[in-house]
Order: sequence, then structure tokens, then C-alpha cells
Amino acid sequence: MMKEVEIELFKFDSKVDYLPYYKEYKIKYKDSETILELLNKINSIEAFTYEAASEFNLKINELYVDAGQLIKDVVTSHKLRIEPVSIYRALNDLVIDKKDYLQKIALFKEYLTPTEMDEYAKNLELDYFASNTYEIDRDYIGDHALLIAADIIEKKPEYRDEIMKLITSVDDGIWYHTSLKNRVLNYDVDKEKRIKSLFEMLSKATKIKVDLNEKVKKEDIKITQFFDGFNIAEFEGLNKDSCEEIIKKSKANYIKLYSSKDDLAPYSRAVNKDFSRKIAGKILIEAKDSNADFLIVRGESDLSLFDGEQKKIEKIIGREIALPVITQEQFKMLLEGEKNTKTLGFNKHKVKVSFL
Repeated sequence: MMKEVEIELFKFDSKVDYLPYYKEYKIKYKDSETILELLNKINSIEAFTYEAASEFNLKINELYVDAGQLIKDVVTSHKLRIEPVSIYRALNDLVIDKKDYLQKIALFKEYLTPTEMDEYAKNLELDYFASNTYEIDRDYIGDHALLIAADIIEKKPEYRDEIMKLITSVDDGIWYHTSLKNRVLNYDVDKEKRIKSLFEMLSKATKIKVDLNEKVKKEDIKITQFFDGFNIAEFEGLNKDSCEEIIKKSKANYIKLYSSKDDLAPYSRAVNKDFSRKIAGKILIEAKDSNADFLIVRGESDLSLFDGEQKKIEKIIGREIALPVITQEQFKMLLEGEKNTKTLGFNKHKVKVSFL
């Protein structure tokens, strides 16, 4: 059976265009067809620049994919926005300049053969460009470099100290890694384990508490206080600990954030406390600009960042936010009818929770 999807295709020629723009198409497809076949269909209507290969990487609706993936696996709405894997590095339509990616692989040239370097260059592109860290700081050494480092240390442990020195700069090293788990389609979670093994070699990293907040038992909530007319956003984190269903049951309007599943880079706090604040700022601004009345976070650790450090976040990003933040547990208490500010803990919040 044929289906139809609306396409917004990124268009840009660095030689003549000052800003990118998007061309719209309506394309029919089958569930068995790949993204590459979709690109080929668009190209047959109007030629554009891309690589006609299943290994070609791109970004579709905030998800990073290769063109060999099935269209049906990326269609989550009636419209697909197709962009290069890095808008910042765009040269011509979906084709990008990979110079910085290759330069960071070259950091390891003393430890690799030319063939090995070519293999890494071919296979680790998404690991570099899909990183949320790369969007915030393009000097970041890159997850691809961390994976190469882990391989070299495993195969040639005598070079461990030299390799660790290469990847542990306090300015752009491993400390700023953020997980690709929720950003790359069908991401290989073993890669995350290999990067974690590098953190385990660092004494500073072992002192950082990576908080895994306990989940609120949402099925036990008996709603007596509703939120009709409220716009509520949430931060789910890597483990996708979502309150979406209960927010909707509360009769509120659920605000879906692209950044809801971001990694807060907890290890970065060992060398630079501002980096996690930048990520939190991105999430808060998206919620604010989406007209959220407040943001729900997982637990106390998140609250101490999103609420407790919101003034510092505002200073870093250069914009006033003033968005109330509450935890899942506090939201549960509200739904069950609690209204006492002290019992809820709202008297300790830095940003006033003004809707009570």
C-alpha cells in the first residue's frame, strides 16, 4: 500500500546563498522503501545535491540516520524535515564539509595505519556530527575520537597514557560527552559502554555521581486536582522517564520538547560546571518558547540544576527565563490534591511556583 508524506528539503549552496531555505514536496512511498529511495524520488522531480548511497548520513526531524534506513522507521508525523547531518558544515544541499571530522581522526595517525584511518572515517561520521555536544561546542574532540581511543587502548595497552592525554583536555575532551542513545536511529549501545570504560580510567570521573532518579509510580496516582488550560513540558532524560500520559490525564496540554531526552553531561561538572547549565538552558528555552507554564523534571538532582541554578543559566545564555520547575513527585502530590506550599517543598524553590 502506498502512503504519502510531506517533505521539507534543506537547500543551500555555500557559494551563492547567504541563508538556507526549504523546498516542499509530497512523495508517495511503500513501507519497504528506504530513505535513499525517497531521496532518489525527490531528485527525479528536481535535482539536488546528495550522495546516492545507503551509507549517506543525514538528519530527519531531529533524528540522525543513514540513508539505508526504512522510511517508515523515521515517519512520526505527516511531515519530514530533511537536513544535512550538520547544517553548520553544509556545502551544497545535503552534502557537508567534513574537514573538522577528519582532522580529529588524524590526531591518532601515529597509532593507526592509513587503512584503519580510512575505515574509521567511513564508519564513525554519525558519532561525530549527531552529538548534542558538537552543536554546543564544535571544538569538542568528538565521540568518534573516543571510540578510536578505546579501540587503540584495547589493542595496544602500552599506549594508554598517551591516548588518555589526547582525549582528556579540560577544554574539549571526553568530559563533554553526551549520549547518542536518543539521537541516532538504531544506535549501537555498545559504543556507549566503550566510552564509559574510558571514564572509568579517570579519577575525576569516578568522583562524579551520575544520578539515576527513581521513577514515580504513575499508575498509583488518583487525580483530584486537574490542570485544565495549562501547558506543561517535561524533561525525561536518557531513560525516557516520561510523564506524558499522566500530564494528558490531568487535562493539561502536553508540550513535546525535542530536547526532552537530552543527556546532561554529568561528567563535565568535574572540569566545567557551565556546560551542563548550557544544556539545561537549551531545554528551558525550548519549553519557554513553546509557552509552557512549567517544566516537570525527574527528581531532586534535576531540580537543583533547572531551578536552583536557573539564574546562572540565564547569565550564561544571555536571556531571562523565569520558568517554574517541579519534580515528578511534586506533580503527583499536586494531582492528588496537595496545596500546602511547604509540604510540596515549593518554598525552597528559587523560581516561584505561582500557579497554586
